[in-house]
Amino acid sequence: MNPDFQLGPWVVHPTLNSVSHDGQNTHVEPKAMEVLVCLARNSGTVVSKEELLRQVWPDTFASDDVLFRCISELRRVLKDDPKAPQLIETIPKRGYRLLEKAELTVGTVVPAEIRDDPKRWYRFPSVLATILIAAGAIGWGAHQWISRDRRPNLESAEFRKLTDSGKAADAAISPDGHYIAYLYRDENDASLRLRQVGAQGETVVLTHDETYALPTFSPDGSRLYFLRGNLSELHSDLYEMPVLGGPERKVAPSVDSPISFSPDGRQFAYERVMRGQNSDEIRIANVDGSGDRLLVDLRDVFSSRCGPAWSPDGRSIVVSAIPTAGLPVLYVISRSSGEVRQLYSHRRGIGRPRWLLDGRLLVVSIADQQVGHMQLWTVSYPGGEARQLTKDLANYDPLIDTTRDGGILATVQWTIISNVWVSPASDPSSGSQITRGGQRITEIFPFGGRIAMVNRADGKLWIVDEDGTSPRLVSDVVGADSFTGCGPFIVFISHGPLDELRRVNQDGTNPKRLATGDTLGDDACSPDGKFVYYTEHLVGKGKIRRVPIEGGIPIDVGESPAAEEFPLERLAISPDGQLLAFGYVVAQPESAFKIGVIPSAGGPLLKTFDAGMGFDTFRWSPEGQSLQYLLGNEKTNLWEQPLAGGPPRQLTKFASGFIYDFNWTADGKHLLVSRGEATSDVVLLSHLR
Repeated sequence: MNPDFQLGPWVVHPTLNSVSHDGQNTHVEPKAMEVLVCLARNSGTVVSKEELLRQVWPDTFASDDVLFRCISELRRVLKDDPKAPQLIETIPKRGYRLLEKAELTVGTVVPAEIRDDPKRWYRFPSVLATILIAAGAIGWGAHQWISRDRRPNLESAEFRKLTDSGKAADAAISPDGHYIAYLYRDENDASLRLRQVGAQGETVVLTHDETYALPTFSPDGSRLYFLRGNLSELHSDLYEMPVLGGPERKVAPSVDSPISFSPDGRQFAYERVMRGQNSDEIRIANVDGSGDRLLVDLRDVFSSRCGPAWSPDGRSIVVSAIPTAGLPVLYVISRSSGEVRQLYSHRRGIGRPRWLLDGRLLVVSIADQQVGHMQLWTVSYPGGEARQLTKDLANYDPLIDTTRDGGILATVQWTIISNVWVSPASDPSSGSQITRGGQRITEIFPFGGRIAMVNRADGKLWIVDEDGTSPRLVSDVVGADSFTGCGPFIVFISHGPLDELRRVNQDGTNPKRLATGDTLGDDACSPDGKFVYYTEHLVGKGKIRRVPIEGGIPIDVGESPAAEEFPLERLAISPDGQLLAFGYVVAQPESAFKIGVIPSAGGPLLKTFDAGMGFDTFRWSPEGQSLQYLLGNEKTNLWEQPLAGGPPRQLTKFASGFIYDFNWTADGKHLLVSRGEATSDVVLLSHLR
């Protein structure tokens, strides 16, 4: 339906990607317009989600989240309330339909003439009755207003991207919503910047190689507080300076989180992490840094370093942390007594909480079941009822901030696109791209002469030929990670109330549970396909265990020499099946990544190697003579550590971009790399009240 058409009071212009009403034109995103046209072709009938995805995204892996955003965009543009729709109706578990018929003949809707009736006041026995009915209507409306669901609604919120550099981090918004402060980061620059909302340009407030920002505005918006310190040091120091320029002043030492001001603005709360003690101190100080004192020491927890949130009534402080023997938690701390209670717990990470609605609600970023994919949630207070606010392909930063009235939320939105490249072993930096589009492929491995890949953009596991053709869907991957091939099976870790090590057939059927645990980490398959090795994080230590692929009782084969949070980072088994390599973290004398090697049958450490900051996924080389791993922060490359010792050497020479995973084909002749870009920009969500 390329011609213009009428939809209720709106005139839709598909070729112009716009709609008009009362002489006003509004732009519509192209894909959202395609969705609207598809619905218009089927006016009055239900169009399934699958059919919409097939027609609008015919050659791309697309998920329900993309469609949800398009429907939300259409409702925003057409001013259609999802709770009382007049144009677009959601049919639960089926799809969507248009309630108005799309008419190709464009005309003007003329309201019928309303004739005056000189006797219309006789319709009621008396003027008093009219007044009483009107009063009743007003009272009913007031009751509806008071009792309505006042939680933020994504479909009524307005998204606005405030920066376009792709290098933003740590956003804060002034209490009145007029200014944004954030950290700009690239390979050679770390600067604290200030931008006026609604104006062009920005000011570089501070440039310093050691700036570790986490900015916070003072309650009156006149001053900016931030942290400074080298990331390798134990603690950072808190500084403040005038927003419009002026000298900076050190306020307090050893501050490890953003600060939160008391309602009267005279004090602030912060976290001090006691490293090596599994302790997170919640402390309070006067606004000038004096009178620093301990409120409560959260024992046996790992700090999120996201910062506390002081309630609007001043009675409570909420902070997120991870118990050493439990799930991430939002803790509520009494300001007067220091009593601590759990408000909410979640399987995955919880970010910085912020108060809304005069203390009846918190908004917080929480990792959903797709690994590393954080979305915005609301948590009621004091009930602790959680509800997901956003559900899209973006990844929201753990640090969020809100205006004083809670009407605007500021955060950093991460967008990750990664595709698969295949390179010859002789030249790992070259190669051809075998997947296209807005994919987010995070895990790749050879399987049965083909390539298996996990695409977080659609939450699916696919198998393709080595040139990227003939894709075949295996299964959903929501709530699972650490995928690998093991003989005729695919092995992975499923996250739920308990983590489970599972296997499925190559078509995704016949799942079988091999092991369970509170926190399972990585897994690896023996070359003969008979055993699966996996890691489990326990209180103060990490175990390496082995279980038969056919099922049985797991046995311990090793233990991490570190006693840190997530002590076992990765796990890999040598091509001959004789050695296990694993990554771990040590805290003393300073934080460092290590690689340890033990016999696969169990035993003491045979070798250890240093790995640099930014160390990630590692594998054995095809011939088994070295360990290969990813290294880098702003850009990632593949490095190789000879097993015989000596310095590591760089295998790839990529000048930009991130590598999310790598592997080798079964014959060792080609390198598989999932590589792409991650951009981060400040976004505002307004009209949340």
